[in-house]
Amino acid sequence: MGAMLMLLWLLLPCAAIVSAFVFYARHRNRIEADRRVPAIVFALAVIVCGALGGYFGMVFGVSQACYGPTAPNLCGLWGIFVTGPISFALAILLVGLALSLVRPGPKPDDDNSN
Repeated sequence: MGAMLMLLWLLLPCAAIVSAFVFYARHRNRIEADRRVPAIVFALAVIVCGALGGYFGMVFGVSQACYGPTAPNLCGLWGIFVTGPISFALAILLVGLALSLVRPGPKPDDDNSN
């Protein structure tokens, strides 16, 4: 099981990044241009949340694998190669999905505000 998870360390982040592009394309095609979430905001949200998720996942994995006096020498690699990339990918997927479902309300008409 552990070896299978370690093989996914490169596949999951790549799949999550591709899915973020797909989510934004779906968002762009569904919503009018003046109501869309800007691409810069979408990209920054995905980058920041992915980096934070990956960092906290890596810290969590290292702390769990290196717990106690009988921890092996290379226990920190579990956080770097397994839990870090998995949480990075999960954060990108969740933020991409959430931002693709955002539907800003219509802008108020300037003609009717007297």
